[in-house]
Amino acid sequence: MRSRPELIPDALEEFLRLYAPYRGFARTPSAPVEILGRTIRPEEPVTLAYASANRDAAVFDDPDTFRIDRANIAGHLAFGRGRHRCPGAPMARTMLRIALEELLSRTTSFTAVGEREGARMPELGIVSAELQLTPA
Repeated sequence: MRSRPELIPDALEEFLRLYAPYRGFARTPSAPVEILGRTIRPEEPVTLAYASANRDAAVFDDPDTFRIDRANIAGHLAFGRGRHRCPGAPMARTMLRIALEELLSRTTSFTAVGEREGARMPELGIVSAELQLTPA
């Protein structure tokens, strides 16, 4: 991506598809509901991990592989959908793009080293990691 920065926006969409920052939400039903033969009682918490749809082979060919040539590259659910879509998604994309552009322009390589701090459900992934940089 250092030599082809025009690929960064699509690469970011693929990163978001594979490593969605927000993977689901929890709800508590107010009345009994039956789903696939199982009754969920009132006050029983339920978590919907909708980011698993980002790896649906019926939607994304070879879903576990990083590919920036997907026709539907922005069709993921990394920031939700519909009324549950993250209102900060455009800003998050801009911040990610700028951070990656700056990191790539100021280094010739980087490696994650040491401990990585992880988040908890529903926000999963690395919250912080120390990088060892080789300046440009």
